[in-house]
Amino acid sequence: MLPQKRRRSDVILRLTLILFFGWFTVVDGAVTTLTLKNGDRVTGDIVSEQGDKIVLKSTLFGEIQLAKDQVAKREPALPSPATPAASTNGPVAPKASLPTNSIAGFNPITNSPPGIYGRWFRPMLTNWHGNVQVGMDLGYGTTERRTFYANATATHEWNRVRNLVEYHMAYGILNQVESANKMDGAVKTDVDLGAKRRLYIYDQLGAGYDDLRQITLEFHEGAGLGYKVLQRKKLILNLETGAEYQHRDLGTAITQSFFSVRFGESLTWKAIDKLTITQRLSYNPNLSDFNDYRMRLDISASYPFLKKMTVNLNVIDQYDSTKQLGVRHNDLEIQSTIGVGF
Repeated sequence: MLPQKRRRSDVILRLTLILFFGWFTVVDGAVTTLTLKNGDRVTGDIVSEQGDKIVLKSTLFGEIQLAKDQVAKREPALPSPATPAASTNGPVAPKASLPTNSIAGFNPITNSPPGIYGRWFRPMLTNWHGNVQVGMDLGYGTTERRTFYANATATHEWNRVRNLVEYHMAYGILNQVESANKMDGAVKTDVDLGAKRRLYIYDQLGAGYDDLRQITLEFHEGAGLGYKVLQRKKLILNLETGAEYQHRDLGTAITQSFFSVRFGESLTWKAIDKLTITQRLSYNPNLSDFNDYRMRLDISASYPFLKKMTVNLNVIDQYDSTKQLGVRHNDLEIQSTIGVGF
């Protein structure tokens, strides 16, 4: 069994790699780029323009229909360099000048097409939104307690692709005894399918540890299908199902690896004008033994009180049908935090 410090470093390294590689989504090059008012960039060939609609064809996503009033800027295809006019009696025709608002990544000096940055990375570095939260629970008297929380979420949307990055940490001491020491992170990518975009495929992976539950390393990765049941202005409900691989290193030198079925549900509800409630539930029964299962419930209520600051109430409940000696099946955590949005 590896020393605990080495395992901890391994967990942090894996989380860093997960968060880094989870951001990359392949974006195809195209002859026309439309910049939308919400900051998204859509690339492809314009098939038709009728009324208030634009139909654009992308190699990766097929035909996409957009409203004209949502387009902030249109960047036309780069024309081929003009050749000298074939004439023996007159002057040679000048070359066509290059447009200043050409496609993303075009180099007007070298006359080269967009590179990897322009086509792949640039769309992934824009239109990110999220919230970073910190909180603490302090008490001094008959008992002394100090518990610190940190949470971060970041979301990104581009065309049919959605990315979600999450991070959670808690550390606490009660009467000089460690009462909490855990960290986990995850990355999830959804890609919409079909013309109506109600069905989507997803991939997610994550890792973490929890000293009190005697989990020195936990890693999971899975994929599946999702369906958008409700897509209203104030209420969004998605259901998901798929398969997941889970691996655990426990504090007693026990290693667990197995495949599980995953049933997931996510809900976003704008209860009042500024109060937003998000809830996610996942249930993972072991494929080889359905009596062995894991369940996780996340509920968060967020209310802004300044331009980019929020007050938050978070509930994280995890249940494990199998447990180590001295560890309970259920682990419930209730946090109050202050967040900063970006």
